[in-house]
Parts: sequence; structure tokens; C-alpha cells
Amino acid sequence: MTTGILFLHSLSQDKKRLEQLKKNFLTSCLSLFGCREITEKQFDSCDFIVVMILTGGTENTFLQLWNSLKISSKPFVIASSETDNSLPAAVEILSWLRQNEPDLRTSIVHGSFEAQAQKIQKLVSVDLDMTLQGQTIGVIGGPSKWLIASSPDYSKIEENTGARIVSVSMEEFSSYINQVEDEEKKEFATRFLERRANISEEELLLSGSIYAALKRLIAAKELTAITLKCFDLLSTYKTTGCMALSQLNDEGIPAACEGDVPALITMMIAQEALKKTSFMANISSIRGSVVTFAHCSCPTKILNYYHLDTHFESGLGVSIVGEFQERFFTMLRVDPVNKCYVMMKGESMEHKYSPNLCRTQLKLDMPGVDSYFFNKPLGNHHILIPGDNLNKLQEWFYSEGYSRV
Repeated sequence: MTTGILFLHSLSQDKKRLEQLKKNFLTSCLSLFGCREITEKQFDSCDFIVVMILTGGTENTFLQLWNSLKISSKPFVIASSETDNSLPAAVEILSWLRQNEPDLRTSIVHGSFEAQAQKIQKLVSVDLDMTLQGQTIGVIGGPSKWLIASSPDYSKIEENTGARIVSVSMEEFSSYINQVEDEEKKEFATRFLERRANISEEELLLSGSIYAALKRLIAAKELTAITLKCFDLLSTYKTTGCMALSQLNDEGIPAACEGDVPALITMMIAQEALKKTSFMANISSIRGSVVTFAHCSCPTKILNYYHLDTHFESGLGVSIVGEFQERFFTMLRVDPVNKCYVMMKGESMEHKYSPNLCRTQLKLDMPGVDSYFFNKPLGNHHILIPGDNLNKLQEWFYSEGYSRV
């Protein structure tokens, strides 16, 4: 991402002092991310703009360049220091923007140059211009019948996100499974022979047929993300989609279980805004601030170690049993109909593996998690993203007009 810094200052200020302030701010920023000083005529050459208010008396200067900045449609932030009446001017400018551009989403970063640079780094590391516009979601089989809070109006989701939703029946998906050739199954099974533990090669071949069929379907319908009503595979094919969905996520194709579209939208946001693969999980238990998550389809690339086992409820198919490498995780779920979201940070804790939960399990210390789930949850499935992504995603949601529950 190309970041441009536009300096605004009063003409009455000492020139040598102004140059030193510019140099100090640029040095602080360059130590953390790539950037350069720009003029009003260079807005289009940047992906992100920092309007650095060096001094007071710059409010009218901002008004004079506002049309150019607005026309550029570039995301921007207002920066202000702790000296030279920088903050009063920044607050006046932001107040004017709130009055005259109510749909605009921007804010002030304030503090020492080093503190501002750290805040700006978090902004430029997430794609604030990210959109799901033009993406195509495949919903295979529809949502599972127990997802009574996760079966929203698709037309409203399309309106709010710009993504297109394509429904694919299980009968149509079966036709893709029937097209899969033996070599495709064998290639898939060969990848995991050393990880299979008590999984038979036949189970791997069955799982490979689901993976290959999903790849064929994705290519045929030009899908960018999918969610599969995976339990329907048990009765017909005696297998599950766990391993197939895990691998698709490893490949950068967001893939959710059980036909859960809001969960899939959440995974897509993580992928597009952060370029991170995420884990869709069930809530298994909560004790105070400690919550345990579990599911059978975790992407392998975010695990430190994994082996294969059967799907938990059915004892069939192939699923992932893994241990995570990260210390911190971000829990996220989006309601794309009402444009709201929940986001919390948790720290991983030691966990004794339970055979009575889905195969990949994670215990997090997450203050406030009990109040959220016991009073105002957005659904069962929540998305776990490795790392602390709160500040990064907060800015994107703010820019898109989402409210936090």
C-alpha cells in the first residue's frame, strides 16, 4: 500500500522549525512503514493519505483542498501532534467534516510522532478500501436446519455487501462429485498419508472426491467463497467436507461449514482486509472469561502441528486435530443484514484435549465473553483469526458504517 503524507501548516511559523517537524514525523513513519510526502496534486498516486496538521491556523487551507481529496476517494486519516495548536485545528476540521460529510468515515490520530506512526501503521496494514463488491458466494445445499439464527435474507446481504450469492442444490453438487476421476482422489490422498493416524486410505479418497468436486464447482461458477451443507454428505457418501473445507481455506478460498453465510462473510472480511486465513468454530464451554472453541475443519496453515481423525459426531470422514502456534486470537462475527459485528481479543491457555468435542480445540481467556454470549450473541459459529487484529479491523468496520455490539 502506498501511503502519502500531506503536511498542512501556518505560513507564519518558523520555516526551520517546520522543516524539522516534517523530518521528525517522516522519520517516525518510515521506521514502521513505507511513505512519502505528497502535494494536493498527488492524491491519486496513493492508496492511503495522512493529512498531518503541523500547526494551528490550517482549517481554511484544508477547506481549499477538500474537493480534491474528496474526488480522489482515497481513505485518509487526520494526524495531530501535542504542540503548535495542532490538535485544536484537527478537531475543528473533523467537526466540519462531520457536519458537511455525514457519511464520511475518518478520524484523528494524536500523540507524539512515534505514537501517531504506530497508530497509522495499523491503519495502513489493513485494506480500508477493501470491498466484497463483485465477489460470488456459492451456498451449496443451503443452511443446515439448526442454524435458525444464521439463515438471513440473501437479497439483503447482497445489497449490503455487493457480493452475489449463488444457490447450488445438493443434487447439482452430487453431479460434480460423480465427475471426479480416480487420479484426482489419489493426488489428494497422497498429500496426507503420513498424517492419517487411524484414518484409512479409503476415507482419504472419499474426502478427496469432495475436495475435487468443490474445486470443479468453484471453477465452473467462478465462485470466490463457498459454504457447504456438509452433514448432508454423511447419508449419501459416508464422508464429510471437513478436510476439503480446510484445504480450500489453506488455498485462500474462504470456505465455511453448514451453509452458514454470515460466518462465511466474516471469513471473507478476514481474508480480504487482513490477508489472513481464519478458523470457523463452535462455542463449546464458557467459564467466566475463559471460552473453549472447537470444530473439525481448521485450516492447517495456521496450526503448529496437526494429524487426521474422523469427524466428531459421525465417526466418519476426515477432520483436523491441531495445535495452534499463535498466542493471541481475534474472535469475530458479522451480521451482514443489520451491519453490526462482535470482535474480542483472547489469549490462548493450556487445554487438555477432550474426545467429546470437535477435533481441533482452542481455549482462550477473553474478558467479557460470558456477557456477550449469554446476553446478545450474533450466532453460534464465530471466526477465530490469529493475532490481535482489533485496531486494524475496527477502522475497516467504521469506514463501512458497521456498529459494534
